[in-house]
Amino acid sequence: MPLFRSNKSPARAASVRLLITLFIAVSLVLVLGGNFWLLRQNSTDAINEISRSELTLLAGSLRSNIVNMMTSGADMKALDESLIALQQKNPEIRDLRLIHGPAVRRQFGMHENSGSRDDLDRQSLADNSSSMIALREENGQNVLRFVYPLKADKVCMQCHEAKIGENLGAFSLTLDVSSASALKREHNKQLFILTAAEIALLLLLLFLILNRLIFMRLDSLSAGAKRVAAGRFDDPIPGNAGDELGVVIHAFNDMAGKLKELIGQHKELITDQSLELSHLMEASEHVSADLSLPDLLHRFANSLTLAAQVTTCRIAMFEEDGETISMKAEHPIRPLPDVAIPLCRIETCPALQKVIKSKEYMLVHRDTQLSPDEHALMRMGETQAALCVPIIHRDQVYGIAILMELRSEKREPIDIRKINLCLAMVSQMGAAINIAKLYSRLFEQLMETVLAMAEAVEKKSPWTAGHSKRVTHYAQAIAKKMGWSDDQLEEMRITGLLHDLGKIAVPESILNKSGRLTEGEYTIIKRHPVDGAEILSKIREFQIYIPAIRHHHEWFNGKGYPDGLKGSEIPVGARILAIADAFDAMTADRPYRKGLDHKQATERLIEAAGEQFDPEIVEVLFNLTT
Repeated sequence: MPLFRSNKSPARAASVRLLITLFIAVSLVLVLGGNFWLLRQNSTDAINEISRSELTLLAGSLRSNIVNMMTSGADMKALDESLIALQQKNPEIRDLRLIHGPAVRRQFGMHENSGSRDDLDRQSLADNSSSMIALREENGQNVLRFVYPLKADKVCMQCHEAKIGENLGAFSLTLDVSSASALKREHNKQLFILTAAEIALLLLLLFLILNRLIFMRLDSLSAGAKRVAAGRFDDPIPGNAGDELGVVIHAFNDMAGKLKELIGQHKELITDQSLELSHLMEASEHVSADLSLPDLLHRFANSLTLAAQVTTCRIAMFEEDGETISMKAEHPIRPLPDVAIPLCRIETCPALQKVIKSKEYMLVHRDTQLSPDEHALMRMGETQAALCVPIIHRDQVYGIAILMELRSEKREPIDIRKINLCLAMVSQMGAAINIAKLYSRLFEQLMETVLAMAEAVEKKSPWTAGHSKRVTHYAQAIAKKMGWSDDQLEEMRITGLLHDLGKIAVPESILNKSGRLTEGEYTIIKRHPVDGAEILSKIREFQIYIPAIRHHHEWFNGKGYPDGLKGSEIPVGARILAIADAFDAMTADRPYRKGLDHKQATERLIEAAGEQFDPEIVEVLFNLTT
C-alpha cells in the first residue's frame, strides 16, 4: 500500500509548471506591452508638442514679417504673394492662408481666400483662442492642420481699428506629414519588434531562471516524494536551506529521514511482536505436547532463553519434601563454566522465599543480598542481572524460572516487555507442568494396572511364578552389556515384565499341564505374543513395547512365530528377550523336568545360535555367565 496518495492526476500536477509559466509570461507581456503603448503615446505627444512649438515659432516669425510689410505700406496682394512664395519654397506646405477676423472684415471687408475652411479655423477666430494643432487624413494622405491666432497689439493699431488683444485673424497652415507618418510607423514597428524581442528574451531568461531555481528543484522534490512513496529513503534531495524552496527540500529530507526511522521502528516492533507471538505459540505447543517432565522443562528453558534473549535460563523445581528446590533444566546460549548446584532450602534463601510467597517476579542485580545457595543457583559471580519468575498453576507453586544475563557489554536489558513475555510463557509452563504431572500419575497408575495383570498371569501357574522378573533381569543385563542407555534399559524393563501378558488368554489347564502339549494346545500357547500385543495396542503409551513383545518367539533363521521374521528383521529387543526367555525356561524347574544349571543352558543356547537365536547376543550372554 503506498505511503502517500495524491488527489491530483499526474497530468494535472504537471500543469502547475505550465500555469506558472503562462501567468508570468502574460504578466510580462502586459507590463512590457503597457510600457510599449505608453512609450508610443508619449512619443506621439512629444512629437506633437515639438511640432506645436516649432509651428508657433514659425507663425510668430510670419506675424513679424506681415507686421513689417504692413508698416512699410504693403497691400494684401503683397501679403498673399509672400505666403505663396513660402508655400512654393516648402513643398510639404499644402495650404497657407491668412484668415481675417471680424475686426478686419469690418474695416476692409471680406478678402479673397481669407474665409474659414473648417471648425478649426473658426475656433481660431475667437477672442480667447490659442494656437491649435490636429492630425487629419485628407485624400488618403496624413496632414497636419495648424492655426495660430493673431491678437491686436499697439503696432496693429497703426493700421487697424481694433482693440488691444482683439483677434484680428489667424494663420491657417496645412502640412503634408505622410513621410513623417511613415517614418513614425517605421519607428513604431521597430519599437514593437524591439519590445517583442525584449519580451522573448526576458521570457527565456525567466524560464531558465525558474527552471534552475524552481522547476528542477520541484522535479527533484517530486522524484524524492515518489521514492519515499515507494519505500526508498536513502537518497536525499540535493539542496540547501538558503531560500524558501531550499527550506522546503530540507524539511522534506528531514521528514523522509524521520519517516524512515519511524517505519524502521515499526518494522522492529512488528518483528519483535511476531517473534514474541511465535514464542508464545511455541510455549502453547509445549503445553499440548506429549513430553516427559524433564523434556518439558528443557524445552521451556530453551524457549525462555531465546524469547528473553538472555545468556541462560535455569528452571528450579520443588523436591517431594516441598522444602527444598533444585535445578532441573538449563539452556545457555553458549557453553558456561560448570558450577556446583546445591539443594536450596527455601527457609535459608530469602530472595527465592520472597518470590514464592508473593508469587510475583523479582529482578536481581549484583548488589542484591543473596544467600550462598542463591548466589550459586543464579551464577551471581558472572551474572549482571537475573529475573526470577515463580512457576504457578492455580495457586500452586511448582518452582522458579531464573533468567540470567551474563553479558556486561552489548546486552539487551531485561525490560518490561521481556518480563511480560516471560510471565506469559512461565504461566503456560505452570499449566504444562501440571498436565505433565497428572499425565505421569495417570501413566504410573496405568502401568501398575498392566503390570498387575502380567503378575496375575504368572500366578495362574506356580511353575511360572517370577518368570517375567527373571527374564527382565537377564534381558537388562544383556542390554546393558551391549551399551544401551538408561532410557532404553527402562524400556527393556517394562517389555520384559509384559512379554507374556498375552498368556492371560491361555487356560490354566494348559499352563499347569505336566505332560507334553497337544498340537491344539501348542497352537493356543503360540497365540500369546499376538494377544499381548493386541491388548497393549489399545493404549497409546505402550506402543513402544509392542514390537519386542510380539516378536520375542521369532527365530533367527525365520522359522519362529507369529510372523516368520528372520535376522535383522526381528527387533533387537525381541532377540534379547528370546534369549533371556529361553535361558530362564531352561534353568527353571518344570513339572516334567528339573532345571538346568547356567553352564548347561548357555551351551544349549550356543548350539542354537544362528538358527533360533542371534549369535552375537548369545555371545554377550556367554560372557556374562562365565
